[in-house]
Amino acid sequence: MDQIQIEMALDKNYLVPDELQKAYLMVKLTAPELVGTRRPKQNLSFVIDRSGSMHGDKLNHTKKAVAFAVGHLGNEDLCSVIAFDDQISVVAPQQPLESKDVVKRQIQAIGSGGSTNLSGGMLTGFKEVKKTFSETQINRIFLLTDGMANVGITNSQALVRKAGEIAQSGIQVSTFGLGEGFEEDLLQQMAEAGKGNFYYIETPDQIPGIFEQELTGLLSIVAQNLALTIKPTEGVRVTGIFGYPSTDERHHQVTMPDLYSGETKTLLLELSIAPLSKGYHPLFSVEVEYADVREGLEIVRLTAGFGATCDTEGSMTLENKEVLKQVQLYKVADAKEEAIKRADRGDYEGSRQVLEHSINALNPLAYETNDQELQAEIMELNSSLKFMSEDGYDKSIRKKMSSQAYQQRRGRGK
Repeated sequence: MDQIQIEMALDKNYLVPDELQKAYLMVKLTAPELVGTRRPKQNLSFVIDRSGSMHGDKLNHTKKAVAFAVGHLGNEDLCSVIAFDDQISVVAPQQPLESKDVVKRQIQAIGSGGSTNLSGGMLTGFKEVKKTFSETQINRIFLLTDGMANVGITNSQALVRKAGEIAQSGIQVSTFGLGEGFEEDLLQQMAEAGKGNFYYIETPDQIPGIFEQELTGLLSIVAQNLALTIKPTEGVRVTGIFGYPSTDERHHQVTMPDLYSGETKTLLLELSIAPLSKGYHPLFSVEVEYADVREGLEIVRLTAGFGATCDTEGSMTLENKEVLKQVQLYKVADAKEEAIKRADRGDYEGSRQVLEHSINALNPLAYETNDQELQAEIMELNSSLKFMSEDGYDKSIRKKMSSQAYQQRRGRGK
C-alpha cells in the first residue's frame, strides 16, 4: 500500500564552498489518495455553546450543522451531543447512529440559556467519547463557542492543559470560535494542545460549511500521530523551525496535524551550515512516523536522507522559488502576529510598519513569479493595513488576522 511521500529541497540549488551559510529546508509530506479503502470508524462528540449570546441565528445554524454532520456519518459511527451554558446537558449520549432522526430531533430541541461553562462542556464530551474509546477509531471532540469561559475552569492555561490531557488519552479536540466574543488565542492554544484544528467562523451562515470541512477531513484521514524527526550531520544546525516547537536540540522532533487523503503539509526549517569543501555532502536524515488509518492504525516508519553540492560556479545558479515562497509565507504569519501584539498595545504606527515591511518583502517574489497565492497575500496585508488605527482595529479584524496567521504557520493554507 502506498505510503506518505517525502519531498525535500533547499532554497538554493548549490552551496558556496568554504563559507558559513544560512539555508532554508522545505520538507513536504504528501498523503496517498484514500481509494477503495474502508474509512475508519468515527467516535465523535459535538459540544455546543447554548449560552444566551448564542440565541437566534448562531444557535440555529449550529444545530443545522451538527444535524448535517450526523446525517453524513454511518450507522456504525458513534456520536454524542452536549449542550452547555452554566449547566451541562447530555442532549444525546454516546451511541451508534442507528436512529439518526431521533438524534436530529434532540439537537433541534436545544434552546439558549445562561453563562459559558466551557470546561464543563469539553470534559463532558470527553467522558462520552471515552465510553466507547478504541485506538482503532477516530476519536474527537468538536467544541463550538461564541463567548468567554466565565463558569467552571476560567483560567486559560488550565483550559489548555485540560485539552492537552484529553489529547494524551487519544482523543483530539477541535475548536470553533464564532463571532466577536470568543477568545481566539485561547481556542487556538486549546486546539494545538488537543491535536485538533481551530476554525474562526465570522458569521453564522458559515457554520455548516466549516463543520462540513472538518467532517470531510475526518472521513478521509490517512495518517494520525504524525511525527517528523530531523537528524543533522556534523556541522549542520537547525536554528529555527517555522510554526512548530521541537523536542530536542540535536534531533529535532516535530508533531504535525493529521494528514488527509491526497493532502500535502509543509514544514520549513532554518539551517546553519558550517564551511564545506567542494563536492556533494550529506546534510541530514529525516524520519517520519505515523499511524496508518487504512491499516488499523498500524505504525509506519519511513526514513530519507538529503544532501547538497558545494560548487563555486553552481552557487550562482537560480534559487528555488518554491522554497523562498514558503519562507515568505511563514514570515508573513509572524508579521501578522507581531502586528496584532503592537495593535493590542495601541501602537498602531508600529503595527502598520510591520505590515508594510512584510508587503515590501513579498512584492519582488510575487512580481517575479506571478504567483497568485503571494498576490492574494499582499491584498490581505493591504486590507489589514487599512484597519490599523484606533477607530479601525476591532475584534473582528484581530480574529481574522490571528486565524490567517494560525493557518499559515501550521502549513495548512487558507
